[in-house]
Amino acid sequence: MLSENRDLFHIKLFTGFLVTVIFILILKELKTVFLPLFMALLLYFLFNGVVKKLLSSWILSKILPLRLKKILVLFFLLIFIFIIFYFLGALVFAIASSFIKKFPAYSDKIVSLIENFSELIKVPISDVNHYIENIDWTKSINTITAVVSSTFGSFASFMGNVVLIIIFLMFMLAGRQSMVIRINNAFSESKADKIIFILNSIEDQVQHYLLIKTSISLLTAVVSGIILFTGRFDFVLFSVFLIFVLNFIPNFGSMVATAFPIVIGIINYGFSVRVLIVALALMLTQMIIGNVIEPSITGKNLNLSPIVILVSLIFWGWIWGITGMILAVPLTSAIKIIFEHIDSLKPIASLISAE
Repeated sequence: MLSENRDLFHIKLFTGFLVTVIFILILKELKTVFLPLFMALLLYFLFNGVVKKLLSSWILSKILPLRLKKILVLFFLLIFIFIIFYFLGALVFAIASSFIKKFPAYSDKIVSLIENFSELIKVPISDVNHYIENIDWTKSINTITAVVSSTFGSFASFMGNVVLIIIFLMFMLAGRQSMVIRINNAFSESKADKIIFILNSIEDQVQHYLLIKTSISLLTAVVSGIILFTGRFDFVLFSVFLIFVLNFIPNFGSMVATAFPIVIGIINYGFSVRVLIVALALMLTQMIIGNVIEPSITGKNLNLSPIVILVSLIFWGWIWGITGMILAVPLTSAIKIIFEHIDSLKPIASLISAE
């Protein structure tokens, strides 16, 4: 009997492992479908509360019947989201194009910077010149600009993804109430209440995280932009965009985002007092906003262990690149909440929690 139970356990373990591996491969291979789906899910968490408030609005309730009111609210909300994405996309692609055009001119400045730095640390000039002569600067600069270009893709493909996201979002927002009804019909009252509670918990925590993180990232980007503009650095708009986006990646994003404008400043002005002051101001901004302001207004957090956040960043980054790293924390938080309400998976939820 004991042997049969052990064999059954091994079979379940192997089956679970096999299903997990297949699911991960599907997520990775079908990136073009799942990425818009999960982006739509994040937008759903952000805008579902807005839809609820508009639908319960006293003015609209007096003027329109519920069905027509729901159609109009969804229509105007989706049009609003599309317009926002269109103008943001146009701005981002204009900034990226400007960066791609201007950055190749930096090859001479980089050579001069290496020579000056070699003199500072007493490296023989002949060795430095030999090293510089063997570098294919055109290829190196083109590689950097190619990475930026491939990351952003084309504006047409971006708008195609936006349309796909909006279609997913439309079905999510429109089907929220019917989904609750279907859950109540499909399960017993206690089990249906539990499922709805899990969904509401995920929605509340992820919505709270996204609202706080978006506000904090925007504040950090604006303050950093003012610092860079005052210091007369190049690529201010591109740096501001990087700081805003990469701040959604915990721990490492802010460091990478801050490093880019500092490197540009060093290339332009060398190791000068101007660069030192701007670098200190940027790092101080990240420290104050990220370590003082954000924790004080966050209140309840997602309760994830730091090592789990690191592993989730690596995992989702491997599957979906930079976008996966941005989605890593809310996705991992949702998985933790689900595990907390399944008896056999509660130990895993405890292991990945911060407390």
